[in-house]
Amino acid sequence: MKKFKYSSKKRTHEKIKAAFAELLAEKKALNRITVADLAARAEVTRGTFYAHYDNIFEVAEELENDFISILDSSAEKITSVEDYPIYLHQIFEFLAEHEELYRQLFLSDAPMVFIAHLNHQIEKTIKEILREHSINKPMLDLDIAFFTDGATYMILKYFRNEISLSLDEIEQYLKQRIEEMFLATK
Repeated sequence: MKKFKYSSKKRTHEKIKAAFAELLAEKKALNRITVADLAARAEVTRGTFYAHYDNIFEVAEELENDFISILDSSAEKITSVEDYPIYLHQIFEFLAEHEELYRQLFLSDAPMVFIAHLNHQIEKTIKEILREHSINKPMLDLDIAFFTDGATYMILKYFRNEISLSLDEIEQYLKQRIEEMFLATK
């Protein structure tokens, strides 16, 4: 019985989050979405919505937290500098799995907080990886900031259909840049 309740709750959350992303892409701003609009789009009652969320902002926060938890769990699995491709792959795998949802989110004006969190998390993880493995070079913090800013902006541009690369191509490109910028032994 508990498994059914969990499965039902998860399905309801997924419907609400998908409807939220659609509305956000259409309306371009979080403050233009109403609970009534969201419930109707998700094909749930307002009561069902309020049984799961207190407000629209909680839906946005849950979407962000879903992704951040993937970043955190992926970062925990890195035990050596050689593991960075796994970390990047897990990020891109999650994005590919939820491509339509994130595409709709990124078409709105709302993703900038999300992008800032994504950028911060990737930057923090890369710094930890490189520092733990005695990679020390002048301007390392600047190089990492430059890399993560570019990486997160490429992801944003992908989801806004502003570049013609696939997620796989972006992932491979970023892996090559990490090799060249941080792991090349010259």
